[in-house]
Amino acid sequence: MTSTRVEDFKLEDWLPYWLSPNDLIAFLAALAVMVAFLAVWQALRSHDPFARRYLQVVQRRETLRHQMVDTRRSRQRVTAAGFMNEIVTRLNLLRSQHAYDARMLLAQAGLRSNEAMIRYLFARLAMPFVFGAVVLADSYGAQMLPIPEKFRMIGALVAAVLGFFAPGVLVKNFIKKRAHQMELGLPDALDLLVICAEAGLSLDAALQRVARELELTWPELSEEFGITAAELTYLPDRKQAFENLNARTNMVSVRGVVNTLLQTAKFGTPLAQSLRILAAEFREARLIRAEEKAARLPAMLTVPMILFILPTLFIMVLGPAGLSIADTFSKKGPSTPATTSTSTGGGGGGGSGSGDKIVTLNEKPDAAGPTGPDGQTLVDSRGVPVPTAPRETVPTEAQVVPVRAIVRVGDLVPVDVDARALRKGSQLRLNIVPIGTAEALGNMPEFERNSVAVLPDRVRVALPARAEGPSELRLYYVPPAGSNRVIAARHPITVTSAN
Repeated sequence: MTSTRVEDFKLEDWLPYWLSPNDLIAFLAALAVMVAFLAVWQALRSHDPFARRYLQVVQRRETLRHQMVDTRRSRQRVTAAGFMNEIVTRLNLLRSQHAYDARMLLAQAGLRSNEAMIRYLFARLAMPFVFGAVVLADSYGAQMLPIPEKFRMIGALVAAVLGFFAPGVLVKNFIKKRAHQMELGLPDALDLLVICAEAGLSLDAALQRVARELELTWPELSEEFGITAAELTYLPDRKQAFENLNARTNMVSVRGVVNTLLQTAKFGTPLAQSLRILAAEFREARLIRAEEKAARLPAMLTVPMILFILPTLFIMVLGPAGLSIADTFSKKGPSTPATTSTSTGGGGGGGSGSGDKIVTLNEKPDAAGPTGPDGQTLVDSRGVPVPTAPRETVPTEAQVVPVRAIVRVGDLVPVDVDARALRKGSQLRLNIVPIGTAEALGNMPEFERNSVAVLPDRVRVALPARAEGPSELRLYYVPPAGSNRVIAARHPITVTSAN
């Protein structure tokens, strides 16, 4: 059974047997390239609605011409649209109440053709079977979905339910996007209607002119106004045309416009003044909605700030302090034997090591060799005591050894420092000074700027060489019973010109 712990996670355990991680990465990379190509192509292609409509008219004309010219009887070919139409017609789905509701939804989404209605009804009928069959085929075949064996039928049932609701959710998403676009363009359309009404145009002519002007900027609203203008010309009751506009849009703002137009036609109030007031109200409502979103923003940012921003801030601010406190409490006392591992690197001077060594403090080397669990000395097969590797002891004097004895002015000089003998002292600092400099330099104010702090341990530090000529490395420290710095170790060094 596959473990669900995070530390035991392996991608191979969750992939089907025929799909390797390399194949998955290659597929995702190819998919990303294809999506990027389609996005660039969609951004560069033309979006002229006039050209699109002209192309549709030309295609429809050519189709009708071929049907009229071709008088020969040919065997009717079975197409996808014809097959869906046959299934929907045989099941009498176009005369049901569900078909009426679906027709209204498709009209609100901008899909008014009979083919769209047939495809929607066929999708509501076929998608449950398609989704369930796909899940069952995956469970008994590729196994790309992580569904346990005993839940295969439940997974297929859930997929069938999702397939039944998927077309409706897709159409409602189209309706929401279309309504949002019409909501944005409605104030501009009302301003154009005001201009047309003040110019003396009738309501029918004003709607037609506004529909033409808005075709490029707001095509959804232009289409609705164009249909309304056409219905006003041939419907016997003008009120029916406005009610159809309400049914096709199902928007509160459009309903307000329709009520204003109906009241204007019924009571004879000025059309331009009513539309101007309505446009101002819509703009004010849009501004209020923007202010509401801005007012909700601090409350909406609270959860992301608590989950993502504040933990990072606490780590950055309190992390170094916590590490320092942990290091302070993890240090052992002076009476406890301490074992430390140091790396001195490959140096070029005497006294510096060339690898990692274990240094044991406050212990004496064993003379007779290691002992066993019973306290007796271990011996080999010949009865000879097993020798013990000598342990390095703490030196009695501090040492400073440069990696290179000859350096140039301005270069950083690596220096191996062994200051373990100065653990009882304080304020250890290393400096490079010309030979003959007064030894009391460590107590001068400018000494802090030209020197480097050193820990009482075996370390490697680097400091710049500032003056040309014979110089020396000096290690200063303050003794336990003193207050002024004194020299603990020194080493000669030569500083040459930078050229």
